Amino acid sequence: MNLLQWLYDILFPLPAVCPVCMKRQKKLMVCDDCRAEAMRIRSMHGQCQCCHSFGVYSEHCHSCRDWPCYLSGNIAVWPYQGNWQQAILDFKFHNMPWLADALANELAVMLPREYDILVPVPLHKKRLQERGYNQSALLAGALAVKTGIPVKDCMCRVRNTPHQTGMNREQRLHNLHGAFAVKSNTDIKGKRVIVVDDVFTTGTTIRQCAETLYKAGAVEILGATLASGRGHF
Repeated sequence: MNLLQWLYDILFPLPAVCPVCMKRQKKLMVCDDCRAEAMRIRSMHGQCQCCHSFGVYSEHCHSCRDWPCYLSGNIAVWPYQGNWQQAILDFKFHNMPWLADALANELAVMLPREYDILVPVPLHKKRLQERGYNQSALLAGALAVKTGIPVKDCMCRVRNTPHQTGMNREQRLHNLHGAFAVKSNTDIKGKRVIVVDDVFTTGTTIRQCAETLYKAGAVEILGATLASGRGHF
C-alpha cells in the first residue's frame, strides 16, 4: 500500500459492514451468513447450469436454450431479490462505487482462470456522464486484481438505449439490437472473453455483447454477473 492510499484510507474509511445485510464486520465484506443464505436458495430452488438463472433445475432454461455455441454460459452469485438486490442498486445508482471490491470478492471465486480478457458491458457516454461511473467497469477492474485476468475496455455503446426495466425478452432484444460495437484498432481475434455486468435478467445484454465480440473475432464468450434476475421465491 502506498502512502497516498494509506492517507486516503485514514481520512475516508470505508464502513466495516456487510454490504448485503449491513451487519458489522472487521472490514467491508460480505458476511458468512449472507453467503450461506445464497447457497441455501441455490440448493432449495435450483440454478440453471448454463445461465445461472435461479429457480431452474435444468442444463438450459428459456433464457438460454437458444444461445449460440460461442456463448458458453453465464455465472451469477446471488438471486436478484431482497438485500442482495439492494446492495447492487446501491452500487449502481446510489453513488457507492467503493462497493466494487467487496462485491467482486464474491464473483471472483467462481470465475474460471483460463479466459484471456475481461470486458465490461459499456455505458453510453451520456449515461456515463449522468451516473459518473460505469459499475460494470469498476467490477471488472476489481475482478482483474483478484483473478489476474486483464481488463480490455474494447466495447462501446453506440446507441443510448432506454432503460430496460419492465421490458419483456423480445422488447429487450429489439431495444439492444445494434447497441454495441467493438472499438476501432482493437484486436480480440482468437480471444476467450468474460463479459462483466451487474445483473443477468433475460440474457439479452450478454447475448448482444457476445454477438458483437464474436463478429470481431472472439472465439468463446462467458458472462459474469453478481446476480440473476430470476430469483423470486
